[in-house]
Amino acid sequence: MCGIAGLVDLAGLDRADAAARRLAIVDLSPSGAQPMLRHGAALVFNGMIYNYRALRSELAALGHRFTSESDTEVLLAGWQQWRQALLPKLQGMFAFALWDAARRELVLARDRFGKKPLLYHQRGARLAFASDLVAAEHLAGAGEIDAAAIRWLFMLRYIPEPATALRGFLKLPPGHLAILSPEGFALERWYDLAAAPKPRFADEAAAALALRGSVEAAVADRLVADVPVGAFLSGGIDSAIVVASMRKASNRVRTYTVGFEGAPDYYEERPAAKAVADYLGTEHTEIAVSAAEALAAVDKVFDGLDEPFADSSAIPTYLVSRATRRHVTVALSGDGGDEVFGGYRKYQGELLAERYRAVPAPLRRGVIEPLVRLLPESKRHPLLEQARRLRRFVAHAGGEAAVRQAGWMRLLAAEELDELLGPGAANGVLEERIEAVRAAAGGADPLNAMLFADIALGLPGDMLTKADRMSMANSLEVRCPFLDHRVVEAAAGMPGAWKLKRGEGKAVLRRAFADALPAEVFERPKKGFEVPIATWLTGPLRALVETALDAKTLADHGIAAAPPRRWLAELESGRRDTSEKLWTLVAFTQWAARRGPSLRAAA
Repeated sequence: MCGIAGLVDLAGLDRADAAARRLAIVDLSPSGAQPMLRHGAALVFNGMIYNYRALRSELAALGHRFTSESDTEVLLAGWQQWRQALLPKLQGMFAFALWDAARRELVLARDRFGKKPLLYHQRGARLAFASDLVAAEHLAGAGEIDAAAIRWLFMLRYIPEPATALRGFLKLPPGHLAILSPEGFALERWYDLAAAPKPRFADEAAAALALRGSVEAAVADRLVADVPVGAFLSGGIDSAIVVASMRKASNRVRTYTVGFEGAPDYYEERPAAKAVADYLGTEHTEIAVSAAEALAAVDKVFDGLDEPFADSSAIPTYLVSRATRRHVTVALSGDGGDEVFGGYRKYQGELLAERYRAVPAPLRRGVIEPLVRLLPESKRHPLLEQARRLRRFVAHAGGEAAVRQAGWMRLLAAEELDELLGPGAANGVLEERIEAVRAAAGGADPLNAMLFADIALGLPGDMLTKADRMSMANSLEVRCPFLDHRVVEAAAGMPGAWKLKRGEGKAVLRRAFADALPAEVFERPKKGFEVPIATWLTGPLRALVETALDAKTLADHGIAAAPPRRWLAELESGRRDTSEKLWTLVAFTQWAARRGPSLRAAA
């Protein structure tokens, strides 16, 4: 586990205490230890600055002298030289806290897209910060569960920035800087994807060529380490491209794939991953996980979460991280590729929505949608899974852009939220947040506007939270080349039509690497990184469901009993796949139980 924590109190006698638990990646010697002190300043830092050697040379030319080979010292010297102007120079993932004794100033900063977490609790001149909510609460004092945040949880399966599960505790948003000084507390945005300069390309071919160079450079940068480095390899496009780029930069590449013994083919990625590994000549390791091992990891998954989080793919992420850590300390992944290049099915749904809205509204609302709502659904059968996707499509495709995007993201609609948690005054908050991001994107075309909103909301709240919490629970550092800001900005500068074509997501990325991988890699249907959670909830994990449905537990947290019991009945009957709703309830109750005695949500 790697993380930082600290407390600053400017009232009366100055007090500044900081702690860091370091997963040493570069400069393994004691000279790289934290907190790091330099010329009256102290720094604790979580992450990795990939261009630290170039910055070190630049700072040395300006007269700075260094006593370590670490990126931490470069970060500290860089702040002392450039202050806020340092941040745009950084290539990497980071969350740091810096105490400047001379200025009596605490600085908190977080990377562009939220790869590394940073939370804080500020009251007047006193501020506690930490990498996770448990540590922050330990420093600032016990908090109360925030009912509005729990509403977000059941809406999205996660709690988006800046909220946390506890009132008064906040996440520093990605691309933001916070400063506490005698003048007060200030929060500033230092990076905005919509406003960032973006390259322009003459045509799609030129864009693909430049993109390949950017991705390969990002991968090469992420191989810098004084410890063993490997890569997650699935059967999908993104991880295959990362590994192909690693193979270009290094003669030795180690890859890792997890497979579930006895699971349906839908959940099995080992054969496809092995084909890529054989083609690229990597040192490949397959890790077979039995159903019993996967189920035994569920408690460890919940132990590794600092707030309720209900993306069930955290389970396989934990398992692949645990298995990979036995061999390497750093792993590259394909995370971010879908959000940056339009890889999810919902983006195809957005293309089809235009045609659907051309159907007369009375026909849509009076005939098609009522009929589709009658269809049974289940992830356990291919045809019933298609019915589930069709139901989701027609439920949202007829709305305006922000409403559609909110619909693709939502777990519970407003009516169900009201039934579960009581009437809420903020049922339109998701649509409002999406609309604000889309509006800030200015003249972006519809797909790019949608991608900007997903990068701002879903990426840090879901994908990156899952990857960081589950990898750090196993002391594994995960690096994401597709979230190098040069790659993201290059993609953001391309028309949406270059990224998303009918029946083909990530089109320009496919074109860029078409000659680097076998054709079948690009022809395989997209798979989610999933476990058979519906089967587990009605089988071996049924006890967790019963605990979550306990009448006192529900009452203690102001949750109505009828909806969850209906979800269980529908799942058991096969009428509706309500597994994600039930899993969200399980995730919340498991988190609440780990906090100690039940605390009713604050009104």
